[in-house]
Amino acid sequence: MALTNTPAWPQVPKIETAAITSANTATDGTGAITTVATAGANGRRISGLYAGARATVTATAVRFFLSTDEGSTWTYLPRLDALIPAYTVTNTTANAGRVTVIDPEDQYTFLDLPADAVLGATIAVALGGGVVIVAEGHDF
Repeated sequence: MALTNTPAWPQVPKIETAAITSANTATDGTGAITTVATAGANGRRISGLYAGARATVTATAVRFFLSTDEGSTWTYLPRLDALIPAYTVTNTTANAGRVTVIDPEDQYTFLDLPADAVLGATIAVALGGGVVIVAEGHDF
C-alpha cells in the first residue's frame, strides 16, 4: 500500500476460524501453531477475536503468535493471552467456556497486521472437543 495522508478504509470484510485440539505450551514460537487469520497484500485490522470451547473443557490458556514470513517463524504476542475457564457444556445454558480477546467495541484493542502477516494460536491443554478461534476484521 502506498504511503499517503489519506486514511486507509476497510476494503474486504473477513471472518476466519480455526479449531485447535492439540496442546503446545511453548511461548518461543516452536511446536504446532494453528493459523487463525492471514492478512492481505495491504495488511489487515482484526477488530474482534474470540476463543471458545466446542465441548466440556478443563481450563486452558490460549496464546497468540504473529508470523511475517508465512508461518516459518513465530513471535509470541503476550498481550493477547486468554484463559478459557473450565466449563461443562449443556443444552440448556449458554456456553460460558468462551472469552473475548479483542473487543470490537474497544478500538484501542484492535490488532493491525502488516501485509501478508499470519496470526496463529495455541492452547496449553489438549482438548478432545477443541477450542475454536474466530477472528473478525477487514483487509485494507
